[in-house]
Amino acid sequence: MNIAFFSNSNEVFESIPGEAYKLWDIFLVSPNTSSPYLERIKDPALIIIDTYSLGMDFLHLIFNNRQQWPCPVLVLDHYTEKLFIENIIAKGANGYLLVHSFEEELLEAIEHLLRGGEYVSTLLEAYKGNAYLLK
Repeated sequence: MNIAFFSNSNEVFESIPGEAYKLWDIFLVSPNTSSPYLERIKDPALIIIDTYSLGMDFLHLIFNNRQQWPCPVLVLDHYTEKLFIENIIAKGANGYLLVHSFEEELLEAIEHLLRGGEYVSTLLEAYKGNAYLLK
C-alpha cells in the first residue's frame, strides 16, 4: 500500500517510526503550492498532509483534487481548537493528528484510516485540557 506524505519538514520525515516503513510504502513529497508535484502521486491508499509546514492552502489544493485521489486524508498540525478540527473534518479530511503526538500516534491513525474509520488525535486532552474524540 502506498502512502503519500506531503511535508516541508525534515523533522517530521525523520520522526516517522521505522515500523511504518515495514508495513507500508511511504513516499515523502516536499511540495509547495506553486509546484505541488501532484502528478507524481498514483493511487495512494492514504494521503498525509503536514499543514503545519505546508499551510492550509495546500490542504485546499488536495481537497480540490479529491476526484483524482478518492483515498482517506490525514492532516497533521498543532491546533487543538475543537471548531478548527471539526472544520477540517467537515471539509473532507478523515483524520487529524497533533504534530506533538505524531510519532506516538501515527501507526494507530494510519491503521484506523485504512480500515475506513476516522481518527482524531487522542492526545488533544493532554494539550488542551479537554477531551475531543470523533465518534
